[in-house]
Amino acid sequence: MKLLRHTEDFKKYEDESVVTIGVFDGVHRGHQTIISDCVREAGLRGVPAVVFTFERNPREVVCGEHPCIITDAEHKLRILDELGVDYTISVRFTRKFAALEPEEFCRSLLADHLGALKVCVGENFHYGASGKGDIHALKAEGKRLGFSVHVVPLVQIEDLGQLSSTLIRGLITEGRAHDVMTGLGRPYTVKGKVISGHSRGRKLGFPTANLALEYEFCVPPDGVYAGKALLGPDKYGCAINIGTNPTFGDHETALEVFLLDFDGDIYGESLEIEFHHRLRDEKTFGSAEELVRQMKKDVARARALL
Repeated sequence: MKLLRHTEDFKKYEDESVVTIGVFDGVHRGHQTIISDCVREAGLRGVPAVVFTFERNPREVVCGEHPCIITDAEHKLRILDELGVDYTISVRFTRKFAALEPEEFCRSLLADHLGALKVCVGENFHYGASGKGDIHALKAEGKRLGFSVHVVPLVQIEDLGQLSSTLIRGLITEGRAHDVMTGLGRPYTVKGKVISGHSRGRKLGFPTANLALEYEFCVPPDGVYAGKALLGPDKYGCAINIGTNPTFGDHETALEVFLLDFDGDIYGESLEIEFHHRLRDEKTFGSAEELVRQMKKDVARARALL
């Protein structure tokens, strides 16, 4: 898959395409359906499948909001590549871009720059200044400019409802790790570097890696989780603790990871952490010995679940 930063660069490589458009934060199962349809339609026409996305969430520019991210840029590109996308065009969403009228968006970007033969979007898709463009306007513009529109129904998940990035964020912040896996079609993942902590875990017999997140990820609530840790090419089961370590009177929230069946110094290394199951809430213990007994139970349960 080739990554481009400007739509006008596409014509240096190709003349026509099938395009899908969106932020695609999380690339959840609803997004995957749209993207897979785009890849299939492109294959039928013998042209590349293009994902047109944004470096920043448009809500930051339009609404002044800063939603936490579900998937960092590198991970998102990896998923798009696995889905069979040929080109991802990731552009900077600016006020000037936000002010584009729907007609100009279709003419300049889709028709002129990308040579769109077909555009695949979800049924709730909006575009152009103030979100004035919808699927009906897109179909009308497509008829005028020479591209067709494939509208993909929204994906509904039993017991969760209509899939959206907003729903996934809510599930993450509620600690519903299994439901998040259902919505994403994979475990929720965060990435960070191992930094020095209080080194209490080693003294207690559970050396933990203290993680400083590299992006403004959505963070699950305080508690203990079972998951997996990617360290370079290797993957380990792990127990994850998020919280302030109230037993020791700490105040700052930390994300600590205990890798199962691992012994080594990984300070400064990058870790990707997958959340698979929530084990329990964080609690205050009466002594370090009581905490260690609970940690042994947490690790045993994590092993069983993983």
